[in-house]
Amino acid sequence: MESRRRERNSLCAVARKAGKPLVIEHVEVAAPQAMEVRIHVKCTSLCHTELYFWEAKIPFLVVESVGEGVTDLQVGDHVLPVFTGEWKESAHCKSEESNMCDLLRINTDRRVMLSDGKSRFSINGMPINHFVGTSMFSDYTVVHSGS
Repeated sequence: MESRRRERNSLCAVARKAGKPLVIEHVEVAAPQAMEVRIHVKCTSLCHTELYFWEAKIPFLVVESVGEGVTDLQVGDHVLPVFTGEWKESAHCKSEESNMCDLLRINTDRRVMLSDGKSRFSINGMPINHFVGTSMFSDYTVVHSGS
């Protein structure tokens, strides 16, 4: 398990400039922190709102490592991250009237992880931003366990 606590090298589609094609680059993906999981992306797809870019196939993702405090997911679990996850601890998550989590609600401006405000992605030591809490255009990604 120790190797899963280290950084991973990953191929990632990186948006360098709005309106320009994505560029495939090698990025470093940090180990998951508290309440996060790093998943191995075998295949991904696009939301209908992302069809401005490409079409793809049904996602196939597997939990590769877990951070401290994650109890409902384990290495090897098959997952499908969503950008409107449920942490299961907020008032809205526990409510029978709403599933819009206070913590994991849709936030297209969030470019870092919630636990420490840092990115888990970098190129040559320079952080690069996450995308809508899932960052699916990478061999490996790190998400909040509620995503």
